[in-house]
Amino acid sequence: MTCTSSVQLVPLLLLLWMAGLSAAPSGPESDTCSTLVQNRFFGFFFSSFVFPSSPCSWTLQNPDPRRYTIFIKVTKPSEDCMPHQHRTFQYDSFLETTRTYLGMESFDEVVKLCDPSTHMAFLEAGKQFLQIRKGPLRVGSDNGEGSEEFKVEYLVVGKRNPSMAACQMLCQWLEDCLTYSNSNRPCGIMQTPCQCWDPPTLDKEVSGCYRDGIFLENCLPTMNEPTFDTDNNGGWSSWGNWAACSSECGGGVQTRTRMCQSPPEEAYLCDGVLEEGRPCNSQTCIGKGRHGSRSQSLRSVDSRKREDVDKEPSGQQSSQTDSPSGEEWSPWSVCSATCGEGWQSRTRFCVSVSYSTQCSGPLREQRPCNNTAVCPVHGAWDEWSPWSLCSSTCGRGYRDRTRTCKPPQFGGYACVGPEKQTKFCNIAVCPVDGVWNEWSSWSTCSASCSNGTMHRTRECNGPSYGGSECQGEWLQSRDCFLRECPVDGRWQQWTSWSGCTKTCGGGSQQRQRVCYGPFFGGEQCLGDREEARSCNEKRCPEPHEICDEENFSNVVWKRTPAGDTAAVRCPPNAVGLILRRCSLDEEGIAYWESPTYMKCISNDYRSIQTLTREHLSKAQRGLVGDGVSEVMTKLRVISSDGTSYSGDLLAIVDVLKNMTEIFRRSYYSPSSADMRNFVQSISNLLMEENRDRWEEAQLLGPNAKELFRLVEDFVDVISLRMKDFQDTYEVTDNLVLSIHKRPMAGKADINFPMKAWRGMADWARNSDERVTISKNIVSSGSPDDDTSAFVTGIVLYRNLGSILSLQRNNTVLNSKMITVTIKPTPSSLTAPVEIEFSHLYNVSQVAIYSLETVKVSSFGIASLLGSWSARACRAVPLDSFRTKCVCDRLSTFAILARLNLDTNMDPSKSQLPSVTLIVGCGVSSLTLLLLIIIYVSVWKYIRSERSVILINFCLSIISSNALILIGQTQTRNKVVCTLVAAFLHFFFLSSFCWVLTEAWQSYMAVTGRLRNRIIRKRFLCLGWGLPALVVAISVGFTKAKGYGTVNYCWMSLEGGLLYAFVGPAAAVVLVLSLSLLSSSRGDGSSHPLSDPLCCLRLTGGLRHRHGALHPAQRGAGSS
Repeated sequence: MTCTSSVQLVPLLLLLWMAGLSAAPSGPESDTCSTLVQNRFFGFFFSSFVFPSSPCSWTLQNPDPRRYTIFIKVTKPSEDCMPHQHRTFQYDSFLETTRTYLGMESFDEVVKLCDPSTHMAFLEAGKQFLQIRKGPLRVGSDNGEGSEEFKVEYLVVGKRNPSMAACQMLCQWLEDCLTYSNSNRPCGIMQTPCQCWDPPTLDKEVSGCYRDGIFLENCLPTMNEPTFDTDNNGGWSSWGNWAACSSECGGGVQTRTRMCQSPPEEAYLCDGVLEEGRPCNSQTCIGKGRHGSRSQSLRSVDSRKREDVDKEPSGQQSSQTDSPSGEEWSPWSVCSATCGEGWQSRTRFCVSVSYSTQCSGPLREQRPCNNTAVCPVHGAWDEWSPWSLCSSTCGRGYRDRTRTCKPPQFGGYACVGPEKQTKFCNIAVCPVDGVWNEWSSWSTCSASCSNGTMHRTRECNGPSYGGSECQGEWLQSRDCFLRECPVDGRWQQWTSWSGCTKTCGGGSQQRQRVCYGPFFGGEQCLGDREEARSCNEKRCPEPHEICDEENFSNVVWKRTPAGDTAAVRCPPNAVGLILRRCSLDEEGIAYWESPTYMKCISNDYRSIQTLTREHLSKAQRGLVGDGVSEVMTKLRVISSDGTSYSGDLLAIVDVLKNMTEIFRRSYYSPSSADMRNFVQSISNLLMEENRDRWEEAQLLGPNAKELFRLVEDFVDVISLRMKDFQDTYEVTDNLVLSIHKRPMAGKADINFPMKAWRGMADWARNSDERVTISKNIVSSGSPDDDTSAFVTGIVLYRNLGSILSLQRNNTVLNSKMITVTIKPTPSSLTAPVEIEFSHLYNVSQVAIYSLETVKVSSFGIASLLGSWSARACRAVPLDSFRTKCVCDRLSTFAILARLNLDTNMDPSKSQLPSVTLIVGCGVSSLTLLLLIIIYVSVWKYIRSERSVILINFCLSIISSNALILIGQTQTRNKVVCTLVAAFLHFFFLSSFCWVLTEAWQSYMAVTGRLRNRIIRKRFLCLGWGLPALVVAISVGFTKAKGYGTVNYCWMSLEGGLLYAFVGPAAAVVLVLSLSLLSSSRGDGSSHPLSDPLCCLRLTGGLRHRHGALHPAQRGAGSS
């Protein structure tokens, strides 16, 4: 910047500074000592004028940070500087609502106002606000007049096409900034929009120009500005003025010259002529000779290149042809250089004479000249090295570059300028971690007495720009104790009531309590120390109202008043108590009710129950317990032998419930053996031997709904373990369980049961019950959804209804029970469940219902199974023996039949044989008895082997008829019914065997082999021994299972036991048929069977036996 331009800028800066100071302060400062400068591009101020007091602030607003940059020059105070009183900041924005600046960045480390190492500081700011703030004076400081006086100059420079005046000042600032910068204190100006160094290489595509030695981008040169071609830094000088014309008329010549200003090493820049000419005064001369008017053409001669001149000897003149008319050469000029190699030149003029020809040769000559003195070589800078990497990845870092000075020689000057340049880089703000402020004072104690707590807090300052949160606690607590608190007296717990003074008729009981305290001046306990109450106010029972001591079932029951329950220990093979209640009859006489074994559990079941609870406890804690399968196996084996007490049933149910919870744990997956043992244990619960204990268990324990929930939970657990779409089933003597896993978009319905299942029991194979579940019963939302699946569980109970004695009022269970469940439980069914039932009884019915068990029902039939309701089900009669139920919900289903009222008036009538059966069996038995009497009366006349066979045959038929009548009344008594069924089996087989014996005797008589008594013994062995052997073998193999059913005392149709009767009977019929065929070929007159009376007796006997084969048909044939 030149002195003239500086002088011209001073008035402008003064005007701008005065305008900025006159702007109304509208910044965030709440006090009046604040200045806001807006829309100003140049200015300066003195600190004493802007900061007359403290606190004060001066703020400069950048019109547009994207287009302008703020530059600051601070002339530091020479003395009396107070550190940290003046601070410099820049901000991103100003929030008007809260009058606060956002995005603060401090420049104190750049300015360092009190640093005496430099007397100037330079600063570049790119945010919207730049602020210098004077803080309050410190205590004890002296702020005299004129102290801390400093000056601040500012420039707001455009990033594109800056003004020439701004660039002149900014370049001067940059030069000063680099002069004062060093490695420890870099320059605060990082980059400028002005080119302040050597001119760039000429490029036609670059739009720029030089103005007063400063290169500006994006500017157009004016007409008065010299271009690079006319730059006077090297090459030719400007042409001189034209000389006077050589002739006044007739044509003359004017010349002008120029000089080469380049140093010798850059002589190649002077390419062209030293002198040029032009014609002048071409008008005709009047009155003058023709020869005086001859014009002369001046020829331009190229200057001689230095390399051409170098070829000539030093100091030797170039050869030339002197024209006769040429003027003499002028003396050689002074050497252009005082040291080293220089140049000398001389000139001449062409003088025109009348007799001479045109001048030839150069008008100017040059020659090198040598000086003995060696020229000093000044120091020269090498090229700048590339800028170094930034010293910091965030915040203010520094980049620098260096250059090397070639040392001067022969007394030359040293290099001028800095050896190192430094500039700021990476203006991104560094993350600032949060810093805790000082702890607050401790709060007051939370308690006025005894132990309390005191607290103190601290606040986290920051973090900023993504820094870390403060580490540590923001709250601290400590115990405090002021004094002991007074403790009032407090009553301890009451003691137990003492025994009543009387057992009846009104007595009294007492109890006491103790006062704990008081302490430290507290209050005494309020209230009484003792309390009394009446007891045993009921009247003393009369002697007839007390059950006497009794020895029942090897247990001594002590005297107990009516209404109380006596309890004794269970037998040694069980744990718990036997309960027996003393009640009053209709006449008010005390009597003992039957004892209940609800609280008795056999030792075997108790040990299994304990093991199961231990495994469940481990499973709930996430521990893997071994031995679960062994427990299930042990339960199946023990339960197959039956139960001793009703409490055993409840223990088995409890064990199965706990096993379900164990199976539900994710770490344990039940095996196929566990599934079989689980289902078999449920089947063992439903054995006929447990019927009486089930009835007793229904009185105090859970009803059959617990069993249904247990089965549904088991299906749910198994469904969670099933991975692929598959079917699994378990078949036992008392139930069939099938589980089907299907995709939501199924392609086939589910049918139950499947006759082709392996191991299907006869009762299930012959059952007429059917269940059909539609493939679309559960909606998946998408017809092609193969990912989701549902699991269906179906359970068919063989005899659950009969075991639970489901008969209330005039309603009886008339079918097997079926449970249908689907997991996950759907909210509604898109297709109904279809179930076909076969009737158990062919009785006259008022109505047939298709019912299901529900947990809560406001209507329906109450029973041991819970509440039954016909809701969401409808019955479709198929015929007189079958009914189809169509239901829209899932539960346990069965058919309930309502009997006629007249048949249900007397419950004992339902167990009496029918009239038809009594008449048929009675007539048959009386006829046979009369036949035996006749034979005995004439025995001495008709004594024979054949008479003995006939009498034994009649005795077997009479015994069978009697057992049929007895069995109809003993279906509820399991032992008697089993014995009746076994003896019926024996006498029916003996009837067939005696017929076979008669045929054998007839054959022996024909052949003449009937000679001694040994034959009679064989007859007895065949008639009575063979049936006894068959029955004994059947009982031994089946353990009497299958003898006696719920409805009649005969052999069960399931399990294959019936073949023990049908097989021998069929064999007897086959032998008789063959015997008749063989005898028909012989002489009919001599064969005993040819007697018509004999044939009549045989035929009648067979008809009678045929009638005895079907005792359930309520009738029998007569002989």
